[in-house]
Amino acid sequence: MALRRRTLLASGLALGAGFTSGCAGKPLDTLLTQAAHTPRTPATLTWWVSEIPARNGPVVADLIIRAFQRRHPNIRVRKSNALSATDANRAAVTTQLAGASPTPDVYLGDTTWPAQFGANSLALPLQKLLPKDFWEGYPPALRRVSEYRGAVYALPFYTDSAYLFYRKDLLAKHGLPVPRTWEELLRTSRKIQRAGDAAYGFLWQANVSESLTCNVAEFLADADAPVLDGEGKVALNGPGAERAFAMMRQFTETGVSPATVTTYVEADSQDAFVGGRGVFLRNWSYAWGNAADRSASKIAGRVGVAPRPGFDGGGPPGVSCAGGWSNFVNPNSHNLGAAVAFARFCAGEEAQMILLKNAGVIPAMQEVLTRPEARQAGDPTLTMAHGLRLVARPVQTPYYSQVSKALYTQGNAVTGGRTSPAGAVRAAREDIRTALEGRAL
Repeated sequence: MALRRRTLLASGLALGAGFTSGCAGKPLDTLLTQAAHTPRTPATLTWWVSEIPARNGPVVADLIIRAFQRRHPNIRVRKSNALSATDANRAAVTTQLAGASPTPDVYLGDTTWPAQFGANSLALPLQKLLPKDFWEGYPPALRRVSEYRGAVYALPFYTDSAYLFYRKDLLAKHGLPVPRTWEELLRTSRKIQRAGDAAYGFLWQANVSESLTCNVAEFLADADAPVLDGEGKVALNGPGAERAFAMMRQFTETGVSPATVTTYVEADSQDAFVGGRGVFLRNWSYAWGNAADRSASKIAGRVGVAPRPGFDGGGPPGVSCAGGWSNFVNPNSHNLGAAVAFARFCAGEEAQMILLKNAGVIPAMQEVLTRPEARQAGDPTLTMAHGLRLVARPVQTPYYSQVSKALYTQGNAVTGGRTSPAGAVRAAREDIRTALEGRAL
């Protein structure tokens, strides 16, 4: 049964501040009591999980399941293969959960989901089941994206971070350092382009999609310009926000980025970079493996990785949007205690070390990123990850999809030269206000 967006959101908003009505007719206290005890009798869980990128060949999800079952031999975990596309995955699992299905017991979801799923009683609030020091092992941004109105609706599993990939050979040829500011990146790009050594300076993602929202969130953080305030109200305004949008326009206006960047998602920008057409690339950590693959990359062996730059006179470089996936617990599960135990296991050290050694993703637990195994993996994005400044997208609202649309629509317009930076900020601010009031499509 397809769900209408407004019906889904409206039906659950009253529960967002603490899930007070329980689920399936049961009070929340009853659900939490069940969830607090790992069963000693046989139980079977279903884990809705998409394929986790592997570095060395094994199926990473299977490794984690086997490790969990060694600790809990009475609990069997079966995989339910999730869809590969995030939006399709969200629609599919939302439809199943909204029908009060007891399965999947645990489901892997994007870090942007907690507010929507928590507000609509599709995820169990977990904060009372966690030790007080639980979040000390994870970046603060992961806690922010996992909470809605003070309740925790997701436990971290793995993250994804954005980096600046660059042509080491071209910088060396021109005697130029890796830029630490966007202004320096513009100057460096133009010098290398004028010499005829690259068609483009900077490749990134400005398509009308979530890809651009991630970029906008990063540029705004570089300029210290928040989208929402601490109360979840629109805060986007002022010279900082205009500076962020102005830089996006400057990339295309100067030819440092191609005009077609307004159609680029991650794969498009990566293809152009590994094809040798750009000096710099903003992309997620997985781009390192693709750029270093000698069977597919024309520039393998000539690529370096660095934190994203910042603005002249602004904060330090190294801002990255907090991407990644977390585990949610279905409040209608018949095995709540086992489900919570498995979600916590995935967030814990043993599972995080399995990810570090075998997966092409960044474990969520910061401490494991300092282990010798991180250096042995030969992936610089792993060793740099703990030093990044992760920033959350404006996800502290169940209307995040509409807030995101406001950002990427205006971001695309200003990058394409169809509006001014000031005009983009004004329009995005008004569209976000409309979204927060539940009036946006």
